[in-house]
Amino acid sequence: MTHRYLRMIWALCLSVPLLASDPARVLDRFEDIRGWKAAPSDGVELSLTQAPGHEGKALRMGFDFHGGAGYAVARRSLPMDLPANYEISFWLRGEGPSNHLEFKLVDPSGDNVWWVNKRNFQFPAQWTKVVLKKRQVSFAWGPAGGGDAKTIGWLELAITAGKGGKGHVDIDELAIHELPPQAPYDKTPVPSASASEAAHPPALALDREGDTAWRTSEELGWYQLDFRSSGNSEA
Repeated sequence: MTHRYLRMIWALCLSVPLLASDPARVLDRFEDIRGWKAAPSDGVELSLTQAPGHEGKALRMGFDFHGGAGYAVARRSLPMDLPANYEISFWLRGEGPSNHLEFKLVDPSGDNVWWVNKRNFQFPAQWTKVVLKKRQVSFAWGPAGGGDAKTIGWLELAITAGKGGKGHVDIDELAIHELPPQAPYDKTPVPSASASEAAHPPALALDREGDTAWRTSEELGWYQLDFRSSGNSEA
């Protein structure tokens, strides 16, 4: 191989950026589940055991609503400060009727709760990765009255009765991934429509004037906004 080709290969190597290491932080691999506590409502049975995981072992939540309503909560202490922007992920599989799957962040006082509530969730039979972005985590209840979760003391995984019944859910590889801060949206949407009256173009729907409006004579017309952005870290 000539020096010319060696120089070309070296130049190509220098032009390829190094891949950054995954900044995800694993919160629980579930190789030891002694930190998790079962907290079912009256009349609901919940067992926390280990099962084969997506990698290694997993937490199995075995639930039985005994024909009634209620909830089955698995809870563990997990004090940490949350990044300004993040996503939380875990692997999940299960068997049983569709029920509501709830993921909760609880502040150190235990009084304020933020959650993601996936209603009528059908548990997949095969391992499936669930990703929850910060924008999906909303304030649920507590004296704080709202705002974002910043410091948490507890984490809860809950199955609340939809169809109820009996089954189990396996959870593995719980992690949090810090994301870049969300850039503020600074563009002006561009409106368009299938048709418009001459004196009432699509732009009048956005001018914030009470005496102007977009109008069309079409019975089944459409109105569209182009936000001129492909989205951002929380889209």
